[in-house]
Amino acid sequence: MINKYRRTINKEFESSSFWPTFTDLLSTVLMVVILILFSSQSISGSVKQDLADNVNSSVKETLKENGIPVIVDKKTGQVTFGEKTMFDVDSDELKPEAKDMLKIFIPRYIETIYKDYGDYISKIIIEGHTDDVASYIYNLDLSQRRAFNVVKFIIGEEIGEYKYKDKLIKNIVAIGRSKSELIKNNDDTVNREASRRVEIKYEINMD
Repeated sequence: MINKYRRTINKEFESSSFWPTFTDLLSTVLMVVILILFSSQSISGSVKQDLADNVNSSVKETLKENGIPVIVDKKTGQVTFGEKTMFDVDSDELKPEAKDMLKIFIPRYIETIYKDYGDYISKIIIEGHTDDVASYIYNLDLSQRRAFNVVKFIIGEEIGEYKYKDKLIKNIVAIGRSKSELIKNNDDTVNREASRRVEIKYEINMD
């Protein structure tokens, strides 16, 4: 009887001691997962910032040397071309001077991105943007055609061959944003001139 009682107590003890051990194991696994995710995000953030810094320094040098009127975002590496630089009003046809500018700018920009970070690049995005004049559909059509014509030129024959062009062709997309991302003044009014633009962005995939 006593032995039976002892066996019962031992089983209860073993059962009760199992749960703290299991809980500790789960906590450890969860902590490892969190550390991996945090590390991955840190690496991704580091790559993004390093790439943005490289784009900013390398591309700015090219812009300065050739007097190209382009804005480069220091934090994201995003490049912005104003409408006056690229198109006439309500037109989707690239100006001759815009083509000359892209012939200088694009090879340097693409080499900067793909040289050290090509394995991380998932997309190169060309976005067309308009102001708030005219309807959403009209502006969507115009912005899409402008983005498409920029893509058509920079991966076409007219611009010639340049390093990593073959990779760019696989990654590039054209998107029309219509008037969905307007640029505002300090008083919250629409800056129509700044809103009419073409942007070049890149997406990074760390998987």
